[in-house]
Amino acid sequence: MEFLNQIYQHLATASLGVWLVVIPLTFIIWFIPTLLAIFFNRKHLKKIFIVNIPAGFSFVAWGACIAWAISGKVSERFKSKEMT
Repeated sequence: MEFLNQIYQHLATASLGVWLVVIPLTFIIWFIPTLLAIFFNRKHLKKIFIVNIPAGFSFVAWGACIAWAISGKVSERFKSKEMT
């Protein structure tokens, strides 16, 4: 808990330059599932983006969004095999 208090103190006294790095970096990390969906699964990109917004508050849900973004095309292949 002491470690988090130290981080909060450093961020409270941070300069504008630090915030100009921290805020974009936070958004990039938060939306990694969406960025992966752009590269791996364009069909579900909008759904992954919508789910990704609240999922960033939970590491488990965020990880599930990453799995969905990466494995979307694979699941479509299995679905097409089941239909035949």
